[in-house]
Amino acid sequence: MRMDRQLSKRSRRRLGFGSPIAHASLVALAAWLGVTAARAAEQPIWILDTRCVNGCGEPNEVVEQIQHERLDADCCRRATDAQDFRAAQEVTTPMVVFVHGNNTDADQALTKGLYVYNTIRLQAGDKPFRFVIWSWPADRFFGILNRGSTRAKAEECDTESYYLAAWLNRLAPGTRICLAGHSFGPRIITGALHLLAGGPLACRAMPEATVAAWKGGKRNPVRTVLMAAALDADWLAPDGRHGLAPSIADRMLITCNDRDRILRYYPRLWHRQSSEALGLVGPCGVDCLEHVETIDVSGEVGRFHDWRDYAFTPEVRCRWTEYAFLDEPSEEAAKEKASGGSRDGDAP
Repeated sequence: MRMDRQLSKRSRRRLGFGSPIAHASLVALAAWLGVTAARAAEQPIWILDTRCVNGCGEPNEVVEQIQHERLDADCCRRATDAQDFRAAQEVTTPMVVFVHGNNTDADQALTKGLYVYNTIRLQAGDKPFRFVIWSWPADRFFGILNRGSTRAKAEECDTESYYLAAWLNRLAPGTRICLAGHSFGPRIITGALHLLAGGPLACRAMPEATVAAWKGGKRNPVRTVLMAAALDADWLAPDGRHGLAPSIADRMLITCNDRDRILRYYPRLWHRQSSEALGLVGPCGVDCLEHVETIDVSGEVGRFHDWRDYAFTPEVRCRWTEYAFLDEPSEEAAKEKASGGSRDGDAP
């Protein structure tokens, strides 16, 4: 009998086991101890914290207020700045940005981000990518009703979408970007893409020049991985609140789990019963969009809402390299292919 079936439900929770998938993923975490530090020396992991950002201001002013940190090879967080981050950019290297969900403090944001980083690393092998953890004020509230706390975080997501959109616009043009998020993370991601496409959000909008660069010229290739998305299922429809987001993304991956016990509670947050969560029932009104892919993970994840379960489920795990632009040939391989495949005088 498997170990996870021998443990009681309470024991599994004490040990941090969200489900059998989370237990199986501990095998992968064993490799993390030897992988993360070594990779950090070559490709630093960045933590971008928006907890001290003033909500008012132009996009460029907002970006300069974001606190930048870097996780070095010795696993220490070192303070840096936006200029240092931009100086280290390489357009040829894909970038993965992970946006965590609710009830997450700064330390937990790092823990969750590192788990997702290692999950992708195990699939990517030696292919390089830059990893960014988007850390936003989603700390657990104590002493008040949980429903009120969750509603407050949902409203905060609109502000974070503005910050994320402003930050994305400062990246080097042509940089391939994978935006991955869990729970309220996808809410922030789709809101940011909606803003970049020219849509309004919570009385905010991006400058016309920014919208023209993203909407007209596809400034940067973008793919998204939306896990257990806590936003209305019809928000990505053409007339939805984030309806312009699909026009910016080259590809969108959306997990669907009608057994998720947290997402089943989603409509009751606003005292309504009509609007289900995107991560529960899938997108409504976007069936005609071929670049929007929905996968059913209910059989693997079950009733759990844990970020580990979604990130490591086989249906998502096998797609990480594709959505993180890591399934494309390296620059050296592309040059070799263009030259006919011969090298050092070898016959083609």
